[in-house]
Amino acid sequence: MREPEEIRPARLVSVLLMFVVAAVGFWWLHRGDFSLWWLEDLPVYAHALRDWQAGRSPYNAELSPLYFLYPPAFLYMAGWLSHLVPEGWGAWVYVGAHVAAVCAIPLVLARYFFRRPWLGLLLAELVFVAEPRFTALLALCGANVASLFYCLAFAAAVPGLRRNRWELFYLVVFLGGITKITFLALLLLPVLIGKRQWGRSIVCGVAVAGTNLAEQVLLPGLYAGYQWSVLQAILVQRHYGYGVFGVLAFFDDKRHHAVGLWPYAVSALLALGITLGLLVLRRRLEDGSADGGLLAGNAVWVALVVMAVVLVNPREMQYDVDIALFAAFVVFVTALRVRWPLLLMVAWFLPSLVVPRVIHSPVLYGVYETLLVLGAFGVGYWWLWRGAGRSGFSFGG
Repeated sequence: MREPEEIRPARLVSVLLMFVVAAVGFWWLHRGDFSLWWLEDLPVYAHALRDWQAGRSPYNAELSPLYFLYPPAFLYMAGWLSHLVPEGWGAWVYVGAHVAAVCAIPLVLARYFFRRPWLGLLLAELVFVAEPRFTALLALCGANVASLFYCLAFAAAVPGLRRNRWELFYLVVFLGGITKITFLALLLLPVLIGKRQWGRSIVCGVAVAGTNLAEQVLLPGLYAGYQWSVLQAILVQRHYGYGVFGVLAFFDDKRHHAVGLWPYAVSALLALGITLGLLVLRRRLEDGSADGGLLAGNAVWVALVVMAVVLVNPREMQYDVDIALFAAFVVFVTALRVRWPLLLMVAWFLPSLVVPRVIHSPVLYGVYETLLVLGAFGVGYWWLWRGAGRSGFSFGG
């Protein structure tokens, strides 16, 4: 299969102009008011840490409608890290690390995960920042700690991709998991891309669960505050997220003024189906490969696993979906044999500008992005399944 054309220096001007036009559209989309979402989560972290260090509860409604949604373990980690930087510099260091992490994510994915000749570092960064509805820029401006953990996890997974060495990765996932338990979905990377990693992945998951249980026993007051805060932010304020669960929960709540069991059941079945489907596909790909070895060199397979990490998360946010969208772009270009990736970048970006005009609830703005990821997952899965049954299929795809 012929590779898509690479960006040449002569095309950089047109790329920059496209980005300027898209940025103007982004400004129009948000009606020129950046103050509503610029570094949104930073004051929440700072306020909670100050209250906790002063002996007050970090879980309160003083910054409502924003709530501190992290368990006590996060406070202890953040408190320890705060002593490593000069007083008054904590926020600046965090913002710098966050910006570096968001900008590094597409570079790490392009260089070590997908490894396609057409996906140079410049194009990777452009695709990332010009995602539909500028999802990656929303993640950048939100300053959520999730982007830091994603970047660290992807960087720590590089030895796993190269030599099946995942020790550092498990450490990062453990720290991320005791901050947000949904980070355990990252364990799909060693399970599906690595070799003989089931035992270590289970140990990592059990360690996170054990830490969570220890917090409930040893810090019952703080943990109760954490549970109350999560209840307020997600169920009371109806911030269900971008994913399938978020959409189903929104409509169920709108119709019955409560979230029933079926949104949970459907999202759980989806997560189970995606995981089992990938396990079956992995076996088919390994049976069709010459050496039966790792599939880390198969760009579409790796992209499917990266998308699965996000899709099995019941509460997807912009800092999750931006990563899945980047992987989806790789799948679309490869599986659909797109010769001009820049045209695809424009084609899937433009419809996102009208989403707020069609969907009036801000809670559902991410539906378009989620549908793109689900579509890419289906396309990539079908392409690999069909290809594995053909002789001469290229597993470097």
